Amino acid sequence: MKDNTLDELTFSEFLSLQRTQDPLKDLEEVSGDVRKIIKNVKKNGDDALLKYTEKFDKLKISNLKELIFNKKHMEKAFNSIDDETKNNLSYLKERIQKFHESIPQQDWEREDEIFEKFGQISRPIKRVGLYAPGGNAIYPSSVLMTSVLAKMSGVKEIMLSFPPSRKELTDLMLASAYVGEVDEVVCLGGAQSIAAMTYGTESIKKVDKIFGPGNHYVAEAKRQVYGIVGIDGMTGPSEVMIIADETADSEMLALDLVAQAEHGPNSTCILVLINSNKNQEVQKEINNCFDYLKFRETSNAYHSLNKYGKIINVDNFKEAKDICNEFNPEHLQIVLNDYDDVNLKELYAGAIFLGQNNSAVLGDYCAGPSHVIPTNGATKFSSQLSVQDFFVNSSFTQIKDSRSKNFEKVLKTSRFIADQEGLIAHAKAVGLRIKKLFN
Repeated sequence: MKDNTLDELTFSEFLSLQRTQDPLKDLEEVSGDVRKIIKNVKKNGDDALLKYTEKFDKLKISNLKELIFNKKHMEKAFNSIDDETKNNLSYLKERIQKFHESIPQQDWEREDEIFEKFGQISRPIKRVGLYAPGGNAIYPSSVLMTSVLAKMSGVKEIMLSFPPSRKELTDLMLASAYVGEVDEVVCLGGAQSIAAMTYGTESIKKVDKIFGPGNHYVAEAKRQVYGIVGIDGMTGPSEVMIIADETADSEMLALDLVAQAEHGPNSTCILVLINSNKNQEVQKEINNCFDYLKFRETSNAYHSLNKYGKIINVDNFKEAKDICNEFNPEHLQIVLNDYDDVNLKELYAGAIFLGQNNSAVLGDYCAGPSHVIPTNGATKFSSQLSVQDFFVNSSFTQIKDSRSKNFEKVLKTSRFIADQEGLIAHAKAVGLRIKKLFN
């Protein structure tokens, strides 16, 4: 195992590298295959799903209903697990609820001299599809990070999809779905699952919006179906950036980097050291982690850190902030002796963790915010999942006095702008009201 796992870069070298990279390259490489899968599922429904389940999951079945589970199945699975697992799943649900119950409601109403009332009403999406990664590694946390929010928002129908797995793993996911109050589960993975939720099949009812993280096939499928259904965003391989100074604990830094690298071979893990000489110390601790965790050179974490892991040395927090806002990480940890220069509103990252004993790992589990967070730089224009994503909004207006001078101005100004835009019918529709009300 090589001594220096992470590439070491200067401030200018990192910025130059970032500006030449294409964050969607991995998605584009599978775009053609994903398009074929979606087209096949749309055309052939259950038959296509059965063939993909056999091809990708090595599971041959004759009827898709063998992979579909209802609330009774979930309850049975929940009752089969031990009390410690039940209690911990319930505690995770409580932490998620505690954070999101404080998010303000979106309904509002006002009035002015023209409108008796105007404002916005919010209503929950009727049916959502939740995707959770699965296979040999399963993620009950991902089930709760989406289903709890959907239920809190008042969504009427919640469907969950995850890849087929061994019975004990499937039971744990079904038990998690029971805790999250999911209505229906289907054991499907990959792009074919996204296609099924989008278009529906003989056995699967289509949804209105899809949520949840997945691999690059899932992310690309979500990108291709957006517009036919809603999606929560582009959530790809995990990312963490840690900004630290000389006071940070090197062993903690190393293990937090390895922890995020553990998510998959394409995870990006970046350590930004401010005026610090910890490079070799952290590199040594990372290799120590590999030794005692028994992560070999074939492991996701080793591959990820060797390919995408970086240490960047900077002189001050301003340079660290510039690196953060160039990369726009999914997770940002800040470990400093002094936080006086830290203005969180100036940092563009999905989820921010302050303090030595805080960690993105807590964000994956019991901190409270959802761990479904945009990646590939998308945190500069989108946000991590919240209850608000499960609502759709409508504006409304109601006229107070149709014959008032104030309303006459609204009409005349609207007609003027319609004339400027060359929209004749628009102008005449407003003009008719002017004629009938004020002439």
